[in-house]
Order: sequence, then C-alpha cells, then structure tokens
Amino acid sequence: MNTDKNARCLELLENSGQPPHVIDHCKAVAEVSYKLALALNEKGFSLDAELCRRGGLLHDICRTEQFHSFRGLLYVIELGGLRPEALIVGAHMGEYIDTDRIAEKEVVYMADKITKGTGRVDVAERYARSIEKFHGSEEAMKAAYERRDQSLALAAYMESFLGKPIHEFDM
Repeated sequence: MNTDKNARCLELLENSGQPPHVIDHCKAVAEVSYKLALALNEKGFSLDAELCRRGGLLHDICRTEQFHSFRGLLYVIELGGLRPEALIVGAHMGEYIDTDRIAEKEVVYMADKITKGTGRVDVAERYARSIEKFHGSEEAMKAAYERRDQSLALAAYMESFLGKPIHEFDM
C-alpha cells in the first residue's frame, strides 16, 4: 500500500473545491473500487486495489466542470506523479472501457456505476433517470442507451467471476 499517494489523492479531492456531496460520492466509489478489486483478485485477477482506491477518490475531481472526465484527466496529469490515476479519471465516463476485460479502470468505472451518492444502485436503475431525462432527443437517448448497455455488459462480465449481481456484492 502506498499511503503517501493515497493521502495525496485524498487531500487533492478534499481541496478540489467540489461540493461535499461529490466528495462523499468519490470516497464511497473509492471504497467500493478497492473492495471490488480485492474480490476480483480472490477470483484470480491481479489488480492494484490501492490504485483502484485512488482512481475512485479522484474520478470526479472536476465534476462541476463541463467535460469533467477529460478536465479531470488533464488536471491530475498536470499535478504530476499520478498518471495511472489520471487515466482512470479520464475513462470513468465510459471512454476506453472494455466490456470483456477487467483492469483498474473498469473496476472504478463499475464502482461508479453502482454507487449513487454514497449508496448502492442497480446498473439499469442508474441509467433510468438519464434515459427519461433525454426522452425526446433521439441523439441523447441513443447515447444514454449505449452507455447503459456498456455498463450492463461489463457488470455481467464481472458477475460471471463474482457469482452474483454486482450491486448485491457485499463490499
């Protein structure tokens, strides 16, 4: 465990200017990411659970900005010394996520999708609101369905190793 990097990421998050509910969400995603990585490691994976925790802490560090995953990627790279974490931040909205591979970015992505605020949520439920919100805009609806389908596919892949629905997994 690299406690210096963990402490640095927590400090960066807490000083990011994000509202308290975003900071609480990031902390929750960090813990789900960490525990999910450990559970997958028990099934034969070789994930860096601490990197997953740090990526979870930083994933919404620029949440209040437009294009927040890209802005967060650039911001964390600019800070220096956190490139793997920055790449996770840049991927947490679905960019560069593989649905048939499990690496740290997929773990944090999935942890974010099953964490609403600080609570747990089913993947389909997570997307129901955005799909409803975009009703009437064909392009936005298509994108929302694609993001939902991507998340459901990755959840199913992870569940094939974990043996139960991911949102019910005791983390």
